Amino acid sequence: MKKFLWLGFVLVFLLASCAPAATAAVTPAASETVVATTAAATVSETSVATAESTAAAGDAGKLVVYAPASTSSIPVILAVSQIPGAELTLYSNQSQANTLFLRGDVDILVTGLSVGVDMANNGAPVQMVDSFVSGLSYLVTYGRQVSSLADLKGQEIYIPFEGSPIEEVTAFFAQKEGLTYKTDLTPIYAAFDSSVPLLKQGKATAVVLPEPNVTLVEGQPNVFISVSYFDEWNRLTGTNEGYPQVGAFVNSAWAADHAADIAAFNTQLAAAITSVEADPAAAVTAVSSNYKLAPELLLKSLNRTRYNLVTGTALQDSIENYYQTIGKPLDEKFTASFFGSAQ
Repeated sequence: MKKFLWLGFVLVFLLASCAPAATAAVTPAASETVVATTAAATVSETSVATAESTAAAGDAGKLVVYAPASTSSIPVILAVSQIPGAELTLYSNQSQANTLFLRGDVDILVTGLSVGVDMANNGAPVQMVDSFVSGLSYLVTYGRQVSSLADLKGQEIYIPFEGSPIEEVTAFFAQKEGLTYKTDLTPIYAAFDSSVPLLKQGKATAVVLPEPNVTLVEGQPNVFISVSYFDEWNRLTGTNEGYPQVGAFVNSAWAADHAADIAAFNTQLAAAITSVEADPAAAVTAVSSNYKLAPELLLKSLNRTRYNLVTGTALQDSIENYYQTIGKPLDEKFTASFFGSAQ
C-alpha cells in the first residue's frame, strides 16, 4: 500500500504543471507515458455532442473513458468519437484519475502500463484490455550525438524518478550494452521540468524524455535527439514492434457485464490507429483543438509516437514477455488481470 500511495504522490507532483504552447517550458510527466499538454482538455466536438445527448437521457449506458492529456491519446480521441454515448475526459492529474476509476466513476482508464500493474499488484480489481503505445521515449543529449547507451559509459543520465518505466528500460539497455547500471551509468533522478532546463544549459548531457517533451526541445542549440527507445528495444531484442507502454484498464466486475463495450472500444481504437498512421496530418487537424501545442509541433510529436494494438491472449503474452525480458517477471496472480486472455 505504501508503494501505491508513493506512486500516486509522485504522479501528482510530476503532473502539477502544464505546457501552454510551443514556447512554454516542458511539462513534467509521471512516466514515459503520461505527459500533460493541457490542464483541462476536452474531447472532439463530435464525441462531446454524443455524450451530451446521452446525458440528457440519463447516465445509464454511458461509457466513460479517461485518457492522459498527451499526444499518445490522439487515437483514443478519434476512437471514442465513433462510439455512440461515450464520454472522454483527457486528464492531467493521474492520482485523481486513479481515484475516480477505482471508485467506479470511470469505466475505461487509459494509462501507463506500470500504473495499471501497480494497481493490480496492490489488490485493486483491475483488468487490462489492451496495450497500444509501443514507442514514446528518446535519449536526448547535449554537445554530441550518441548511438547507444554504451557511448555514455562513465557518465550521468537523467531519469524522471527511481523505479519509473523509463529507468527499467534504461537499466535493461545498459545491461545489454555490457554496462553495470548505477556504476558505469549513473542515474540522476529529476522531474522533466528540472532536467530539461539543465539539458538546455548543458549542465545535463543525457536525459531520457517522452513525447511531446522531445519535440519541445528539438532545435535547441547543441541538443541532439540521439536514440529512439523504440528502435533501441528492437535492435537489442531482435523484435520490430517496440515494447508495451500505454494501455486501457477496466474494473473486473464491470468488465464481466460489458464485454461488448470493451470490444467496441478496441475495434474503434484499431481503426483510429490505422487512420492516424495512414494520414497523421488529418488526425492532427481532427484533434488539435484538444491540445495547446501548435499543430505543427503536435504533428512532429505524433510522428515520433509508435502504436501497436494488442488484445486478448496476445496481450498477456506481450506483457509477460516484456517483464520477463527486463528481468522483472510478473507474479502468477497477475494472470487474472488480463481481460479476455482465457476467452
